[in-house]
Amino acid sequence: MRGISWFISICTGNGLTLTEKQAEKFEQYRQLLLFRNQQLNLISRKDEENFYSNHALNSISFLFKKKLKADAEIIDLGTGGGLPGIPIKILYPNLKLVMLDSIAKKTGALSEIVNEMALENARVVTGRAEELAKTREFEARFDYVISRAAGKLDDVVKWSRRFLGEFESYGSETVPSGTLIVLKGGKFEDELKHTKSSEFVDAVEVDEITFNGMDEIDNKEKKLVLVKYKDATQPIRRKN
Repeated sequence: MRGISWFISICTGNGLTLTEKQAEKFEQYRQLLLFRNQQLNLISRKDEENFYSNHALNSISFLFKKKLKADAEIIDLGTGGGLPGIPIKILYPNLKLVMLDSIAKKTGALSEIVNEMALENARVVTGRAEELAKTREFEARFDYVISRAAGKLDDVVKWSRRFLGEFESYGSETVPSGTLIVLKGGKFEDELKHTKSSEFVDAVEVDEITFNGMDEIDNKEKKLVLVKYKDATQPIRRKN
């Protein structure tokens, strides 16, 4: 099993130095997640020993080459046990995070994890993305929508548009606000084709997630998908 020391070394080897507090938070999260996984399937039980390589690292490895707006507001769709939201929150403590899942048992367990970790500005919500995105509380509120395992890419694209606020670029390394961020594995050519042809989509960027030390893990085929929407700089008009 690859533990916290291995995870720290991978991060360090890719220019991301964890503080002692951040390392402690990752280990606390691992323990709390695996404890609740005994009663509820938040991650595959067969994959518990691979928490750092297949879950924590897959949630944050895109940040070895990309950055996020430090005080961003983010919504994590289909968060399950808090992935990728909590690992990102540990690295960006000043961001405001909403973690959304439609399964109440999962959000209940995740709420307990968030409380025990004393994560500030981290909220867990039960509901369906396609419905909540149309409410006044959530519409056009977020800088980023992020998803690791919420469903097919073209569906996530449809669900996410109304959550996002204005598009704003900060330079080549920082992901522009108003962007959908999807961490995707496997083959999804058909989903990508449908996404690019969507009437709402302006541009789609697909990058291989590569980093120093990735030859040490088995679950390598991950891509970063960034989706920019048309008229992203214009506020969404609510229907009467």
